[in-house]
Amino acid sequence: MKLKIDWSKLKSFESWSQLLKSFKKRPNFFKKVKINRPKSSSLSLSKRDFILLALLILGFEGYGLYHYLLSPKFQEYSSLKTRYAGEQLIAANFEKDMAQKDQYIENLKLLNYKFSTLTKVIPSEIPQEEIVHILNKLAKDRELEISGISLSTISAVSKQEFAAGKTSSGKTQNTGKLVAPTSVPDDIESKLGTSTTSTANSSKTTQAKPKLPGMVLVEDVDIAFSGSYGALYNFLSDLEKSDRKIIVKEVSMVRGSADLLKGQIKLQYVGYVIPEEKSTYSLDSPPVSGKASPFEAYQEYEDKVIVSTGSSPSLGSSQTTAPVKTYNPDFYLLLSTYDDNAPKIIMGDYTKNGTELYSNTNASVRGKLTISGNQDNMSYSYSLGGATQTKNAKLLMDGGKLRLEVISHARKNEQDKVSLTLDVENKTDYPLEISIISDDQQVPRFSLGTQLGSVTVK
Repeated sequence: MKLKIDWSKLKSFESWSQLLKSFKKRPNFFKKVKINRPKSSSLSLSKRDFILLALLILGFEGYGLYHYLLSPKFQEYSSLKTRYAGEQLIAANFEKDMAQKDQYIENLKLLNYKFSTLTKVIPSEIPQEEIVHILNKLAKDRELEISGISLSTISAVSKQEFAAGKTSSGKTQNTGKLVAPTSVPDDIESKLGTSTTSTANSSKTTQAKPKLPGMVLVEDVDIAFSGSYGALYNFLSDLEKSDRKIIVKEVSMVRGSADLLKGQIKLQYVGYVIPEEKSTYSLDSPPVSGKASPFEAYQEYEDKVIVSTGSSPSLGSSQTTAPVKTYNPDFYLLLSTYDDNAPKIIMGDYTKNGTELYSNTNASVRGKLTISGNQDNMSYSYSLGGATQTKNAKLLMDGGKLRLEVISHARKNEQDKVSLTLDVENKTDYPLEISIISDDQQVPRFSLGTQLGSVTVK
């Protein structure tokens, strides 16, 4: 908008008065006029902007002060406070425990005693040497004669398997006689370590404790014995009362000569081992009388054996007590008197229970024994008075021979007619030896009938 002013009319006072009146009539005129201000070369803050900027700077400084200085110190303070409260609780409990110190010491002694007793009952090792010594001592104390001890392979099974009845880490255990091995079986070699025991004549490898956690050690022991009923009763009682965990599995017996019992006892030794345990076993072996090893023959042993066989008459005759080797039979045959309350004739397998055949007739009876197969798997059957027993099993083969032991009694009078005629068929490659321990001298009760194969009677 352009403002046109006629300057000719402003020359008089009246003209100025009229002009001022015209401006008063239009007061909003200047409000509508745009005023163009010159641009300034510098910026300036208003008071309000300055206050806002100052508050923003103070906020940033406060946050940094809290985050980097006050907050860590407060957290440290809270942690120290919590720790102090915990240590106060520990100190209070410790004070209570110290007041019961004597009671704790007594409890510790009791637990140590119980633990030591438990390690005696179920130790972490099964030393075979100790088994032989203990059994020999108990037998001597009770006047029971032990003619043989067989130790099985030490097996390692888990607690669950042992509780379920498994006592062998390999296949099903053979029910026949067990012989201590000279090497670790392949199926448990990974579970068991080995240690070597050397003697003067041989070097045998025996099994050590397994390296797997929580393993139950099991070893079966077979004992061949002879003695009175009282000696056997006391021997079994000592085994069951022993501090060592010994399980009596089976006891089989027959009546021998002079009213003595002969039979076999099957025992089981149990141990338990964990990885943290270390071997603490030590064996106090008896004096060996100058020998390098207790397993060596004692002085003049061989000479006494020679004297007992009569092959060296040049040696002194004063040596009358010579050691004589005994053998365990595979089969037994008992013939009693006609008035005996027990069966008159009993025949069975010496190594197994439940294999007996009986005849209760006061007359002459015919029986038969048949054996075939090889050493590891024998098939045999025997019959007596119409009853027959047939088995497939591994026999003892003690001394490389099959053995039948006959124990008979003298006849009481003419009414005593109990007797047996035994037919024998030996279809194996091993000789069968029949040993007659006792019989009637005038009219023997036992007689050998027909025979096939290698059969000898002595």
